[in-house]
Amino acid sequence: MKYLLLLVLLSCGKNTSYVYNNKQISSAVTRESHTVVGDGGQVDILWVIDNSGSMSDIQQDVIANADKFMQEFLKNNSLDWKMGLLSTSEDEQPYLGFATLFDRKDKDPVATFGAAVSRLGTSGSGTEKDFKPVMDKLNQYKSFLRPSAYLILVFVTDEFEQSDITAQNFMADMVAKKSGRAQMIRAYGAFHAKDFGCSGTYDQLVYAGSVFEEVINATNGKAYSTCTPDFGIQLASLGNDIVAAISSPVILLSKRPLVSTLKVLYKGAELPAGPQSAGGLWIYDPDANGVRFHNMDFVDFNVKAVEIEFQVDQGQ
Repeated sequence: MKYLLLLVLLSCGKNTSYVYNNKQISSAVTRESHTVVGDGGQVDILWVIDNSGSMSDIQQDVIANADKFMQEFLKNNSLDWKMGLLSTSEDEQPYLGFATLFDRKDKDPVATFGAAVSRLGTSGSGTEKDFKPVMDKLNQYKSFLRPSAYLILVFVTDEFEQSDITAQNFMADMVAKKSGRAQMIRAYGAFHAKDFGCSGTYDQLVYAGSVFEEVINATNGKAYSTCTPDFGIQLASLGNDIVAAISSPVILLSKRPLVSTLKVLYKGAELPAGPQSAGGLWIYDPDANGVRFHNMDFVDFNVKAVEIEFQVDQGQ
């Protein structure tokens, strides 16, 4: 009788239709070491410039203002950049930066870039393709993209994209080439477009609703007009924006953290988190799943590693 009463008491207070497990999920602690450098970083810049018959004036504007675009790259000694140049003619080989390297070690990068744009000419295909040459040449020259580098795409054209490739498929291919890190890609464009106030006699581009707009919006890039009197200033702004985008270094984490447990240590001391205006040196970027530094002024040239410690977010 005592045993029967004990069983009845034990069963009271819980619904016996369910299995109860009071064991707490333990949060694994992850510690990662990452090498950091001073302001700068790696960036692979790929230009795609239309070389059809209507592009002479625009190409000449790019050449004349190449120094304005390059000025931020040239004065930032810690920025590890390299560039390539493709045309919109599908069957043409790259004009710069693929078979031979074009990077910060070039003795006169402004002249080298200008000469390459001059070689494009205006005898290219009237079926202007921007996406397909990028996909094909990056497949052919696999060493062009460096694993840790940002990928910057710059399209210069007065025509619709005619590769018959959707913006979604193009972006999927680019993201796959960056090992799934969409945050490492940014697209820009300099367009001779009707809705930018440009006039022309050809079947001219309308930017709004185009695949260019989709890709640029998807990557937080920017579009510029080629028909403004201050095109040189526009190119300088483009260069400045690229440098600004990659000069706030991000360390990508291997797992998603419980943000409240996230710590960043340098030389054994914890670095303060939060907005720069409040004295913070870093913030957590949920979109990138990474630690984003406001600047790298704290880095000693001789000690280039930070330690990042956090508990893994297991969804509990």
